[in-house]
Amino acid sequence: MLRERILNILLVAGFVVCLGQLWWPHFYVTGDGPCHVYNARVLHDLWLGVNKDFYSRFFEVSNQPNPNWCATVLLSLPMFLFNGAVSEKLFLTLYAGMFAGGFYLLLKRINKEPSLWLLVVFLFIFHHTLSKGFYNFSFGIALFFWVVWSWLRFLGDRKNAHALIFFVVTGLLFFTQLLPFVFALITCGLLTVTFALDKGESDKGVATRYFFKNVIFLFVLSAPFLALMLWFTIKEGGMGLHLQPHLYRLKELVQFRYLVNAVHGEEFFAGMVGITLTSLLLFSVAGRFKGGFKVHRYDGLFLSFLFALFVCLFFPEDFMGRVILITMRAQLFVFILASCCIAYMLPLRWRDAGGVLLFTCFLCLSWVRFGYLQRASGAAMDYCSALQYIQPMRVVLPLDFDPAGRDADGKPVADRNYLFSHAADYMGAEKPLIMLDNYEANAGYFPLSWTASTNPYARLGRFEGIEGHPPCADIEAYTQTAGVSVDYLLFWCYDSSMLTKGHYAFLADQINRGYHEVYVSGSGRTVLYEKNVGVK
Repeated sequence: MLRERILNILLVAGFVVCLGQLWWPHFYVTGDGPCHVYNARVLHDLWLGVNKDFYSRFFEVSNQPNPNWCATVLLSLPMFLFNGAVSEKLFLTLYAGMFAGGFYLLLKRINKEPSLWLLVVFLFIFHHTLSKGFYNFSFGIALFFWVVWSWLRFLGDRKNAHALIFFVVTGLLFFTQLLPFVFALITCGLLTVTFALDKGESDKGVATRYFFKNVIFLFVLSAPFLALMLWFTIKEGGMGLHLQPHLYRLKELVQFRYLVNAVHGEEFFAGMVGITLTSLLLFSVAGRFKGGFKVHRYDGLFLSFLFALFVCLFFPEDFMGRVILITMRAQLFVFILASCCIAYMLPLRWRDAGGVLLFTCFLCLSWVRFGYLQRASGAAMDYCSALQYIQPMRVVLPLDFDPAGRDADGKPVADRNYLFSHAADYMGAEKPLIMLDNYEANAGYFPLSWTASTNPYARLGRFEGIEGHPPCADIEAYTQTAGVSVDYLLFWCYDSSMLTKGHYAFLADQINRGYHEVYVSGSGRTVLYEKNVGVK
């Protein structure tokens, strides 16, 4: 069929565009991504026993079965052959392939006839949370599709192989990120309900038996990971959840605010996507229930959409004792599940038209992103140019005075995201260094944790802290209490005038007394200070 040939051509073209965004720039710069890469390098070296004495003074490897392990482990594997930047791109290529492939298979199963609606899969690959460097959460979304797809296969044909696939991908999802794990199991449970109601429409006994038989399978297959989730939640101090309406998020939904990655230039096209998806969903629901209420086997997806919408509108941004940033995370699931609902509710001609329109928006967004990605990569190369002046086996304190980044002309690189919060950590993936802005090691649920005696987030930061704007640190106090010599200070977009006022003056004094300048990049954005000889 002509539609099928066109669809296949556009699917290949869409994935090529995705790969271009990842591989065209030297660095694919994200907020926390370099920190993930650095931790993967440290974990990789510890596995091999390389520089073990150097790293072990600062880091401990966790032996607890926590979530948020997957990205670090997957990033560390290519490092047997490649450097940090290439390993990151290989990881992100795997992510893009898993995301597009899983979403495609799920939509294809829902949407029996070939439809251009399948092109919607590319829209969600690059989102705000990925741009912030939330690699575990992003990879968790990719695995979400595979979990739901494998469960649908099991509901259709209860083979042992289908159960095994579901068990494996569910386990991977748990060790990747909890929120997609919860969404996946809720979606599978709701699909079990609607499949049972659809199957036993004329016989309630059939529906009841089908439901209990499959829900028991679902519980047994996911029970080990549910137990681990309960253990982790208790260990973290419980949910601490206080629900209240946040109706302003409705506007953010229609704008699809968190489809924007890093620059305001994306907002128009993200808004077009939000309006289109919202309109198509409303049109789909109106048509779906126009002739009265009758359960469809895939209505579990619609119920899951309603759950995601509830989470987005009523959950606080912080619970479990930390800032979760639930809005930007849940918003993605609202639109992903809305896309699944449209796939089985909307007539074919409207799906085709919607798929073409949204694929066009994806291409426009990609065009905008290519521009800032190149500028971000150039800025990161400027930042990393200081590496040649840093000796291995040293301790480096990066102090970031403009986390949004500046290009060579002094213009902001990203006005909707802090892409350079941890960009210096790319250096720690190339040489054995201790990068003191390693926030992951302070979180407690990643593979690496700071030792109690050297944790810079507990012992080094003052006032606004080392990730403040501007950053602030008491270097001399850290040396005295932790016994750690901070060998280098690495400044990004350094403005010395920012340290002349108020309580920042003590930091400027410590820098002037204890360090000397050894490198300034050609653009002046990167400045490296080395500790004076003889200074303790």
